[in-house]
Amino acid sequence: MSEFSEDKEKNIIEITTNKEQEAVKPLTPAKLEKFKKAQDNTGIIYLSSIPPFMKPSKVKHLLGQFGNIGRVYLAPEDPKTRIRRKKYGGNKKKKYTEGWIEFLDKRIAKTVANTLNARPIGGNKRNYYHDDLWNIKYLPKFKWTNLTDQIVHEKATRIQRLQAEISQARRENKEYLKKVEKAKMIKSMEEKKEKKRKVAEVEESNLETFTEADTREKKKKKVKEFQSDNKSFEDDDNSQKYSKFKQRKLVISEVIEGRKNDEPTNTSEGVKKILSKIFMK
Repeated sequence: MSEFSEDKEKNIIEITTNKEQEAVKPLTPAKLEKFKKAQDNTGIIYLSSIPPFMKPSKVKHLLGQFGNIGRVYLAPEDPKTRIRRKKYGGNKKKKYTEGWIEFLDKRIAKTVANTLNARPIGGNKRNYYHDDLWNIKYLPKFKWTNLTDQIVHEKATRIQRLQAEISQARRENKEYLKKVEKAKMIKSMEEKKEKKRKVAEVEESNLETFTEADTREKKKKKVKEFQSDNKSFEDDDNSQKYSKFKQRKLVISEVIEGRKNDEPTNTSEGVKKILSKIFMK
């Protein structure tokens, strides 16, 4: 089995190398001249619209009745529109928007374009495309190489446009992520500010309660001081009242004063007077 597979691979390699060698063979001047004449003699017609879901083989079959056709190219529709059509239950077949057909004789191509333009496709009445119209235009001095160059150019521009859109989408994505990060940072800062504000409010309320309690304590102290001052003042008043009380003079002082007034000569009489005042006799 392994020997058979190895032989098969060798045969495939030999066939590909032979094809490459055949493709690399240069053209003789006669063949090159013949090829150039054939290319100059070709004519291309342009189909601005293709009947719905008509395939390239069908186009070649219908137009091949009028002359020899070389190459056919039909531009497919946008894949997004096809996906959308299939999504909503439309026809699943492939649709083409425009096309280019190469006739080997440009005179036939010109005649076909002039005679079939704006004419119904016709044929059998049961044919699906019987009532569709041809939209054909002959392209003078336009060759298949121009079409390939145009297709390559359009493909390159499409790729560039896609790359530009992708880069723009990346830039927008980066910008969006930056804005999201900035918004998160701003939100966190606002949350911190809000938390600080709440803490400050709580501290302020606590300070107010503390100051109120302090003021109450101070008021109580002042009331106590005032009460103590009033007590001391009352005590002072009482002491003043009691201090105003005049104590009775001593008898001895009265005796002495009387003695001074009377100025007795005899000491015995003075003693008698003193004793009489003491014993109230």
